[in-house]
Amino acid sequence: MKDKLFPADRMRMKELAGATGVPKGTIQYYIKEGLIPKPIKTQTNMAYYSTEHVNAIRLIKELQSKRYLPLSVIKKIVLQGKDGLSVDEIQTIAKLDGKLFKNLAESLTIRKITAKQLIHRTGADSKEIKELEAMGILHPQKKANQKYYDEDDIRIMECWKKLRELGFSKELGFAPEDFGPYRELMGRLVEEETKIMLKRTLGKITIDEMVHMVEEGTPVLNTIIGLIRKRLILETVRTYAAAFSETATHEK
Repeated sequence: MKDKLFPADRMRMKELAGATGVPKGTIQYYIKEGLIPKPIKTQTNMAYYSTEHVNAIRLIKELQSKRYLPLSVIKKIVLQGKDGLSVDEIQTIAKLDGKLFKNLAESLTIRKITAKQLIHRTGADSKEIKELEAMGILHPQKKANQKYYDEDDIRIMECWKKLRELGFSKELGFAPEDFGPYRELMGRLVEEETKIMLKRTLGKITIDEMVHMVEEGTPVLNTIIGLIRKRLILETVRTYAAAFSETATHEK
């Protein structure tokens, strides 16, 4: 029974502190804040830890020392992991930071422009830009009290301009807030994609191979998503058309 209850690599607090280089008081604080799992307790003053705790503490140290993240942000990352990601998977995501789409960015002539230039180029007003920023759709970089918009921000606003030209006008009530559902649903989709990718590849391929798959696969998946969306639009229209036709037949 004990073999099932306790991990084979169980250790006491002193051993955990020695393995991680983190003092007892700090480890207890991590447990209290929910940053690492609670130990298995057999008695009031008898608790056991495992390599899961070692890996979790090392992740916290890495995020602090290499990513310069405060504990409040680290806690959010750890809590996301509780939704289905292991410590190893979270560490893998952290290692992708700064690598994804880096070559693409370096190969482009990044035309960072100011808000004034963005407005002039796309016809958007400052209120629309601020709303899209607040929604997390535009991501300007701030430098010397000035905001600068990169290639992706410019493309988003150029698409917004195109939608306006196609008839999605202010007069009809179309506004940046209409992007809200897209942002929310795409966020969920990316979370699921991340989980699937990690479950399939963790420990089987290198970080560079994963970067290549994500970079090359994203445009392909975007095409598939667009085609699925097109079919869903047609299916929705046909469903309502069939229902309307059936109602009209009954009325006769």
